[in-house]
Amino acid sequence: MNSKKTLEDVHLPTNPNIPAWLITPKEEKLIYERWRKKAHVHCDDLIRQYIECSNRFKNPIDGMRECKGINSDRESCLKQFQKDNVLDNERNSYIEEKIEMKKIIDEYVKKRDG
Repeated sequence: MNSKKTLEDVHLPTNPNIPAWLITPKEEKLIYERWRKKAHVHCDDLIRQYIECSNRFKNPIDGMRECKGINSDRESCLKQFQKDNVLDNERNSYIEEKIEMKKIIDEYVKKRDG
């Protein structure tokens, strides 16, 4: 089975001389993926309900019209996560992870060389 790796599955090495708060484009993409995944996990039931509802109709327009209430609830749920402060929190969390990883690497290098 061929499964595609996500950025979450790959270690994104950074230069230890660059401050942790400096985020590369790949890291920004990873942060966005994490943010999106959390929103979808939180709203999963509503997303699933909308998909099930809309799949009952052959014509997508009918599905959109008949499932309007569920879709509105789904959109409201997702909008809770489509705010800058939520993405900023995810970015801050990632920066904290980078800082911790740098500490671990520094300790390893110190033990190895010392």
